[in-house]
Amino acid sequence: MRRIKEFFSQIPACLLWALLGAVVCGLVFTRLTDAPAREKVTLVTGVYQCRDAALSVELTEGRPEGIRLVRVHPMEYYLVNSPENEGADLYLLSAAAAEEKQALFLPLAELGMEIPDALCWDGVAYGIPMYDALSGQGRAEDYVTYLPEDADPEDFYLLFGAGSLHCGTQNGGLDDAAIQVARQLLAMGGMPVKQRVDSWIPEGFLLGMDCSSLIAEEESGVRYFDFDGQERDLLEILAAAGFSHIRVRVWNDPYDARGRGFGGGNCDVEKAARLGARAASCGLRLIVDFHYSDFWADPGKQQAPRAWQDLKLEEKAEALYRFTVDSLDQICAAGGDVAMVQIGNETNGALCGETAWDGVLRLMAAGSAAVRERCPEALVAVHFTNPERAGAYRDYAQRLDEAGLDYDVFASSWYPYWHGSLENLTAVLSSVSRHYGKRVMVMETSYAYTTEETDFFGNTVGADSKPCPWPFTVEGQREALRSVIDAVAHKTEGGIGVCYWEGAWISVGRTSWEQNHALWETKGSGWASSYAAVYDPEDAGKWYGGCAVENQALFDPAGHPLDTLRLPKELREEPAP
Repeated sequence: MRRIKEFFSQIPACLLWALLGAVVCGLVFTRLTDAPAREKVTLVTGVYQCRDAALSVELTEGRPEGIRLVRVHPMEYYLVNSPENEGADLYLLSAAAAEEKQALFLPLAELGMEIPDALCWDGVAYGIPMYDALSGQGRAEDYVTYLPEDADPEDFYLLFGAGSLHCGTQNGGLDDAAIQVARQLLAMGGMPVKQRVDSWIPEGFLLGMDCSSLIAEEESGVRYFDFDGQERDLLEILAAAGFSHIRVRVWNDPYDARGRGFGGGNCDVEKAARLGARAASCGLRLIVDFHYSDFWADPGKQQAPRAWQDLKLEEKAEALYRFTVDSLDQICAAGGDVAMVQIGNETNGALCGETAWDGVLRLMAAGSAAVRERCPEALVAVHFTNPERAGAYRDYAQRLDEAGLDYDVFASSWYPYWHGSLENLTAVLSSVSRHYGKRVMVMETSYAYTTEETDFFGNTVGADSKPCPWPFTVEGQREALRSVIDAVAHKTEGGIGVCYWEGAWISVGRTSWEQNHALWETKGSGWASSYAAVYDPEDAGKWYGGCAVENQALFDPAGHPLDTLRLPKELREEPAP
């Protein structure tokens, strides 16, 4: 102690006072620029060419106690996570994106707060997001810009950041109003949070429908109606019903030399592009299903397109790559929002005329490379079927892994008539996800709501078919769909979605076979036309005709929705079990 006193006695008093002043100034500066842990509200202001201390001076009443001030550039309408924002880890979305999140915001008045007129629109004060960063309640991603209808997009917004609540304005003239809200939040000890209720369907879970035949159906005179009996675009109906994606198949050249379509929707790239654009306008994302064939591809049929039949493997791989690139370019140019791309359809050991795994894997690699190049944000999916075959999926996944195939999703068909139990399905898909780190899903499923056929052409599931295990009723169909969604969403490791197959492929008419046949041949709305014989003489060339699955659709023969169509939205709104 004596030595310490001797040390300080040798320092001039003026220097000691200078050191003390520096410490005090440092503390003051720290208080102005750093947010103490006890501060619970961050005010984001539109003044952006100054730091926290300068903001305190500009505000009429100075820096409010317990409120941290952060500058933000007024035009930063994108994701922000930058040291330039004073460590606030701010996240900001556009007003357009926020419109979809309106339900996540509470009118401030519901919190019992007195709201300044400057933060009201048409008498309603909006803007408290359902998330509390301090308590961890709610979801951070729900903190988005909210813009009342017809408001100026630069008027006000709300954000969130690490460890604090935020409110703020885009217009510097509203800063005082924002401070009033911030003070009230502070006085309340934080924000009262409206508890988020998890839905029965996990957030982000894909619910899709294959709509590949839609254009052929429409050109055949089929119309679709909503639950109010109003005729509407089918894709609008699906979006309102809770679907998130549609799936479209792509055949290389489903026409004969005279341009007559093979049927099954005549699903060429041009139709896929048209459907993709329509889907995007309805807020639906797109799954592109490349068959790499001129007509149906499944475990029993994996023919190469006619233009590729004489190509050697490497030449075929290059042609497949180029076709995939060109097709995706056309679909994206039309405005389709491509979320996932299948490189083959039900490829159980064969693809595009190749029946040896070396050839199959080489073609899959070419398709994957094309997707990564043209749609880098899209998921690459492989698609198999017959999950009931012991060891099959384990074998497929192992081969893909050993070859180093670049893909994201291992997808399966599952039709309860043929493909075993749901318990087996969840087991084999979970095993693939667990051992190989892949996401998994059911890419195709459906169930009959009746055994009646309505277009004068027999169905794959008819009067002689046995229910398995649900009855062939609307209630049975609804329970079948709910069960497979439940299996993938809640009982399958890595499960990301379910896609219903051709839920809108219904009868083109109920008057006579002759009238329907004319439409099937000219519009392609049956499963196959007689013109397909040039490519598939042993099957389509002999058994061409009508739909064969209209009794598994989610619409009745007149285009009115069945009760099953209500299920996706109900599950998204139903609380988690």
